[in-house]
Amino acid sequence: MQLPCHGAAALLVSILLCTAAQAGAQTSGGINGSLGDGIKVPITTPCPAQSVVRKYTLMVDGDNTGITAQGCSGDPNTVSFLLSRTTDAPPSANTAAWHRLTGFPWQGNGSSLVRELPVGVADANGNAVGAPNATLKFLWSPVWRIAVAALVAIATVALFIYLGATTALLRDVGAETTVPFRSRTFSLARTQMAWWTAVIVVSYVFEWVALGAIPSLSGQALVLMGIYSVLGVASRGVDLSRRTAFPATTPHFFADLTSDEGGVAVHRLQMLIFTVVVGLMFLYQVFTTCSMPTFDANTLALLGISGATYIGFKTTEAQPKPESAATAAGISLDGLKSGYSTGDAQS
Repeated sequence: MQLPCHGAAALLVSILLCTAAQAGAQTSGGINGSLGDGIKVPITTPCPAQSVVRKYTLMVDGDNTGITAQGCSGDPNTVSFLLSRTTDAPPSANTAAWHRLTGFPWQGNGSSLVRELPVGVADANGNAVGAPNATLKFLWSPVWRIAVAALVAIATVALFIYLGATTALLRDVGAETTVPFRSRTFSLARTQMAWWTAVIVVSYVFEWVALGAIPSLSGQALVLMGIYSVLGVASRGVDLSRRTAFPATTPHFFADLTSDEGGVAVHRLQMLIFTVVVGLMFLYQVFTTCSMPTFDANTLALLGISGATYIGFKTTEAQPKPESAATAAGISLDGLKSGYSTGDAQS
């Protein structure tokens, strides 16, 4: 475990040094701010009545953020705004502005952590009333928050990897729990539960870093966790009802996830591919928009059907032959789940 720990520590230190160097570029000149901060944006005319100014909205790089003015500041030629996002996913009319503020990849002046953005003000009719050439130096997130999030994300992934390698966390249980865990095959259902747990934890802390507040957990994340939790329970139920035994082979991680008694199985491979692809899409959406995705009903149905197919085929998978019978039949015990019979279970 020393090498993974040292590697994680080195990665965390690199992140902190890079973050601190970029954040140090934020200077006292111009308009500086990050989410949760109040800023003052200059306007071309004296600040109007409060009822009028409260309808002003903040513009970023020509796009409307949907942030309304707090009122006039001490300077009659400036308007105050509170940089905040009230919803997990901004309305479609404000998506472009928020992508410029918090999304990735970053393209523009400054850096991804200290973004230099043209800023302005629009009145209730959408007319520009902000002073020209105003620039906001937007700090994407404080260094300490990035450090905490990186530590949580790295620790979560490292914990699953470590426990998956040294405990029965990702192993099949079978009907006999007394079997040493190193002799058990890796479980597709349990691995998928661990995968989605890590995906949602990483997404959650990333949103916290970017938005500066505790984000709401989307219904999609709960549905996905529910699908794979039910899948894990159903898989365990199949093992108990059939008194599933373990093949007399050395477990291989990817082989165990994708193969049954006859070798690579399409229902297992399909389930694994769908899980990885949808998980990567989930992370991409979070990293680029700082909001958890909303999958359509067909995507969720696809995952549910794939899971049901996996459970259905699992109920008919043949039991492994005893080690002596496998040896007598000339079957190698080091192949891909080769301890299983090549056909139906035989007595």
